[in-house]
Amino acid sequence: MNDSSSGPANVAQDSANVAVQAEAIHGPVNVYQVAAARSAEEIFQAGLNCLRAGMAPEAREHLREAVVVRNYVNGRSCFYLLLALLSGRTLQQLPPNEIDMLRCVRGTVKDDDAWADAIKLVDHLLTSRPQESRAVGLEQEFEKLTDEQRNDLLQHMEMFLDSSAEDALWARAFEAAKDDRYALNRLGRAWKFFQPEPIGARVRPADPVLVGPGAWTAATATTALALMTVGFVGATAWQHNKTVALSALLTLAAGCYASVRSGVEWRWKKERRQAKDREYLHRSAVTTRGDGFASKIDRQFSHYVALYTPDDADPALWLSETAGVRRALRDEVVTLYRESTVNAKRVAWLTRYLVADVARRWQAGKLWDYRKELRVSVLLRARCVFTAIAAIVAGGFLVWSAAHVRPLLVSLAAIVALASVWSMARLWLRIAAEYRRHSADKREKERLLAGRRAAFDRWKRKLDDRPDDLEMARWLECDRKVLMAQAMDLYRLKRQDVLAHAFIEAPATPFYDRARIENGPWRYSKYKILLFLLTKDGVRQLTQHLDFRKATTRSRARTNYRYDAFTSVQVAETDNGENVFELTLTNGDPIKVKVTDPPTDVTETEDTDPQNASQLTLGTAGLGNALHVLEGVAAEGKEWIAFERQREKAPQAEVSRAVNAMFA
Repeated sequence: MNDSSSGPANVAQDSANVAVQAEAIHGPVNVYQVAAARSAEEIFQAGLNCLRAGMAPEAREHLREAVVVRNYVNGRSCFYLLLALLSGRTLQQLPPNEIDMLRCVRGTVKDDDAWADAIKLVDHLLTSRPQESRAVGLEQEFEKLTDEQRNDLLQHMEMFLDSSAEDALWARAFEAAKDDRYALNRLGRAWKFFQPEPIGARVRPADPVLVGPGAWTAATATTALALMTVGFVGATAWQHNKTVALSALLTLAAGCYASVRSGVEWRWKKERRQAKDREYLHRSAVTTRGDGFASKIDRQFSHYVALYTPDDADPALWLSETAGVRRALRDEVVTLYRESTVNAKRVAWLTRYLVADVARRWQAGKLWDYRKELRVSVLLRARCVFTAIAAIVAGGFLVWSAAHVRPLLVSLAAIVALASVWSMARLWLRIAAEYRRHSADKREKERLLAGRRAAFDRWKRKLDDRPDDLEMARWLECDRKVLMAQAMDLYRLKRQDVLAHAFIEAPATPFYDRARIENGPWRYSKYKILLFLLTKDGVRQLTQHLDFRKATTRSRARTNYRYDAFTSVQVAETDNGENVFELTLTNGDPIKVKVTDPPTDVTETEDTDPQNASQLTLGTAGLGNALHVLEGVAAEGKEWIAFERQREKAPQAEVSRAVNAMFA
């Protein structure tokens, strides 16, 4: 670092790579677009929104159509058309054909219009000279404006507050920025902008009943055969002893029914417990690698597992005992949401809920409750065995009684009856257990879905007050002004000492979230902001990292260099679509800053143009003015400032005449 102006010193490691942690696109949102059957007022409002969001080119297009083409002319529309033409650029950058737009509204503003004072103040700022005597007059004019007019004027006339007469306005702007950067509960809401629209709750459907036609045919056939043979034996026994035959038949029927019913309960509990044990207790927790959807879900689970580790718990024990459950849940999430249009971040709410639920149940000792619920009790086993024995004994008495009448036929029928009853019982046992399993699965899925829907609704309600893009733009504008104030204090400069200035806003390394509304620029959770202050002694560059969600800054880097230290300035697009700002100096490494990310199709919707999003982001990053200033200095040195002011005289006079002509 070098605080003198004798030579350059580059202390910022600006060529580091950037990793995008997450992204989201909110839409459709009718903020910067208008309906097909649009009115002039709707077009004007879209232009005003674009202007306040820092998208001056788009604002100029909308406002030109509303005011010039659709004749939506009043004091307010004329004021914002004027601001849009001047926003983010110098008079030298203002094309003559755009100045002509102001002449199209000649004689339309009355002196008693509520916006007349604001328009006149713009003209006074354009034509003001560095005289202390003008400070009082400008301050008085400024006091006449409404809060809306003051805020918009200070934001978009920043390039023209460059004389001592405007020091008071700058001081006011700095104070307002310090207050407004935390307005509207920024610390509690800004993070929500980077959360994508969550996708709804899902569960795997219950497995269908796995009973084929063959099982039904076999069960029906064996049942018919069993009824025939048992009926024959019973009828024969009736001939020998009616009382014994009736008692045996009733006991046999009751014993078979009770035994099969208990057997169904026994079997489905045993099989269901074994299935859950296979799912939860014997699964590897090895994660996948790469950048696909499954690997992102893996990272989500790893993050929330670490976050929700129960207090006072042994982390190793927690990870070991829940590995199978977590893996099963992870596989379910991947299976349910693995679609080309689903960003993994959209299901983070579900991952968080699942892991938190596992932690809660594990800490309460309820994670394995299913093993208790599905345990086959001794009473159930005994009931099944004893009723089966009773049926066997009753069948034996029935055969004994029938054998007194027809010994040979009854013996053959008894053998067939025993085999058919055994087969019938096994088949119906499997069929009934499968239906019981399906019914239990449906109830469990309904319970799981209800819990997940409740978690989804809670998350949606939490995001209800997500800030819109205009609020994000306003907060970022306040951050820029606060940084400007800090730089002025740091370098002990007055506003009149700064001949020109420029900002560049870029995503900060190494990790950041990004999000945008449809047809809007990318907003980042972490910014690297470069501020260039052109003074009579040289260029003062201040680089600072901004955590947008917390409105905090860190890693301040100061760099100073002479005007003749510039070699070249450019913004180059790399092979992967990144836009990189590069400032080359005669001494030291080039200063490189990645201003936009490469286009990505991860979360882009069909009507989203990634390239357009990149261009919008470039426009709001301050690159246009920064390149104009720095390229001019690189080409002409310190003399560029004087030359620029000389070159601006003609367009300044043209704009002033056009503004004055607005008044009837």
